[in-house]
Amino acid sequence: MDLIQSPKAEFLTPLFTYNDAAISSLDFVKALQNLGITKGDTVYMTSDIAVFGKLAVFNRQFLLDSIIEAVIEVVGDQGTIIMPTFSYSFCNGESFNVAESKSTVGVLTEHFRQRSDVKRTVQPIFSAAVWGEKQDFFMNIGHDSFDNDSIFGKLRRVKGKFVCLGAPFHSCTYIHHIEQMHGCNYRYIKTFSGTIINDDQVYEDSYTFFVRYLGKNVNLDTNPLEKHLLSKGLLDQVTLGNGIIQCISSEELFAEGCKLLDSDPYFFLEGEPNL
Repeated sequence: MDLIQSPKAEFLTPLFTYNDAAISSLDFVKALQNLGITKGDTVYMTSDIAVFGKLAVFNRQFLLDSIIEAVIEVVGDQGTIIMPTFSYSFCNGESFNVAESKSTVGVLTEHFRQRSDVKRTVQPIFSAAVWGEKQDFFMNIGHDSFDNDSIFGKLRRVKGKFVCLGAPFHSCTYIHHIEQMHGCNYRYIKTFSGTIINDDQVYEDSYTFFVRYLGKNVNLDTNPLEKHLLSKGLLDQVTLGNGIIQCISSEELFAEGCKLLDSDPYFFLEGEPNL
């Protein structure tokens, strides 16, 4: 575990307080390291930073940069950080502007995608912002949202880790990659088409999405999966302030998820769908 020996001054600045205790960037570093995240790791991170405590700093940019720099400190220059920047543009009948379509999945992700050292995938439904060593690898994805050439398939290929930074386990969109690869019958491939705006290029394109059958009682329930993974020691978690940070290997999540679907094809749902 590569603990910081002499942390930078800004790493000690309180970002939140909880029960009269300060939470700094250094606390985020230690929490992530305690989850087994190390130099060179690839992490796909969902986030809800509002859960950790009461704000102790009111410079929004400093707050968001401090959390991002904590993650960078943990994975190092050889590591890779991916954050979802979903816009659902094509699903909403909108064009997808790589540079301007805002992320709808949290303030940290929107701030992260605007960094000069971050690139965003050309994916009008489930785009991702990527920083680090494997940036080019993750930028080269296919037109399907969840297959092996998607950001999620590539995460598994490099044995990446899925991290929930304060966000609930339910935010694990990677589950849809498992469902598609396993061939779940309560979803089907649907094509969405629209306009892509990428720098000076404007063009029409189509992307596919493994959507659920509407009106068929197809309701995702990740609570049993989360409890199962915790009980088997596959999903690790630590408490930070009033929040929880979780981490699981994408390989282990895929393998265990497929086993569960083998035994119960509707394990990820609230109940059996009306197909």
